[in-house]
Amino acid sequence: MTKQTKEMKHLKLIIILITAFQINIFGQNSVSDTASLYSIDDLKKYASEHNYQIQNAELDIQKSKAVKWETTAIGLPQVSGSVQYQNFPDIPTQLMPNFITPAVFGVNTELFGLTPIAPMPEDDKFPVQFGSKHNADWGVSVSQIIFSGEYIVGLRAARIYLDLSKKAKDKSIAEVHENIEKTYYLILITEESISALDSIYTNLSKLADENDQLFKAGFIDETDAEQIKLNLKNTENSLISFNNQKQILNKLLKFQTGFNFEKELKLSGSLKDIINEIEETQLFAEDFSVSNNINYQLIQVQENLADLSLQREKSTILPSVAGFYSYQEKAMRDSLDFFSNEADWYPTSVWGIKISIPIISSGQRYAKIKQAQFELEKKQNLKMQTEKALTLDVYQTKSDLLTQLNTVTNTSEQRYLAKKIYENSVQKFKIGTEQSFNLALYQTQYFQALTNYYQALSKLIDKQIKLKYLMNN
Repeated sequence: MTKQTKEMKHLKLIIILITAFQINIFGQNSVSDTASLYSIDDLKKYASEHNYQIQNAELDIQKSKAVKWETTAIGLPQVSGSVQYQNFPDIPTQLMPNFITPAVFGVNTELFGLTPIAPMPEDDKFPVQFGSKHNADWGVSVSQIIFSGEYIVGLRAARIYLDLSKKAKDKSIAEVHENIEKTYYLILITEESISALDSIYTNLSKLADENDQLFKAGFIDETDAEQIKLNLKNTENSLISFNNQKQILNKLLKFQTGFNFEKELKLSGSLKDIINEIEETQLFAEDFSVSNNINYQLIQVQENLADLSLQREKSTILPSVAGFYSYQEKAMRDSLDFFSNEADWYPTSVWGIKISIPIISSGQRYAKIKQAQFELEKKQNLKMQTEKALTLDVYQTKSDLLTQLNTVTNTSEQRYLAKKIYENSVQKFKIGTEQSFNLALYQTQYFQALTNYYQALSKLIDKQIKLKYLMNN
């Protein structure tokens, strides 16, 4: 193996190690800002109150409550009032049949024997003005639904809509907590990786200084000294990358929990804790109840809404009954004296019951009923599909979790063996019984073992979190 090929392989392994801890930065949206250490439970609790996605979900619940009351109020008495004033600068004029002039002519001619000097006008209509210059009225009206099938169904739909909003908030909380757990444990993995690399870097720094002295004294050749420096630089680059990655993950965790970016966030707990939790968990033995899964619960609510939509369309063929009452007073004046005690106001009142009976819609109502029925069947099919898919997903995740647990155990042992081999090689190199080529090879082997272990650990934690989410645990 040439020196260049060896360096390229070493660099490739470093990149793999860094890539193993890459995550999707697009997470969800932290625990008093003044506290020093935060556990995973602290972060979840804080996020439940400060995460923007969860806050919006709570606003949706409040909105649903307002919608529910709006729907309820439709069936309660509706009261409205009105006040009106009208001024007619020009009172409307109408043409009336001219019945007065012929009557006057007839009386004078027949009763008094008088002969009119002027002939009777030929125009058979004359203008007249009716009304008053000033008009005012006030009134109040009341309406009340007595029976409406659509209203009854609407009340039920409003309650289910509120339930849907609550389920949506539960889903938001679960998703945010899931992302927080992933980021939290990824930070712990990164910190442990930094600790391992820092130990290697410290030993290599001492070894590089010692080799410089040995090279100057002529005990080793330049290649061995330069090889150690090359290994030191590669390790330093890895440390820089991991530290930068830790800063990004820390900001991501603050964003997910709603924590102030300017405040320091320190985490409690260790990877050993999560491994012990997984080994001692009862999730493997627990039976999966699909009704506990939040996604399934949301689909059930959507099915109920689709069923109510069908019931609402069916209710449109039923008659509706409503009652009403109205009272009004009017005043007509030629001067502005509406508040005079001598002025009269003329009342008008009416009450009644209105029955609306659908008769013929030319098949329109029937078509809407069929559409709602098909939509309900789609929701029912989706519910059955989701039930089977979730059951399969839980089975697969449990199997993957057990497999990954064994993988973590094996890669952990390989990591310790590779570390032991590398440290023995360092000691041999110090006393001159090991070549720099072999030392670099064992260091690469150790890096690869670290990569394999942390990759397996990351997958194990992801499977554990996914199973908890699926089982709503």
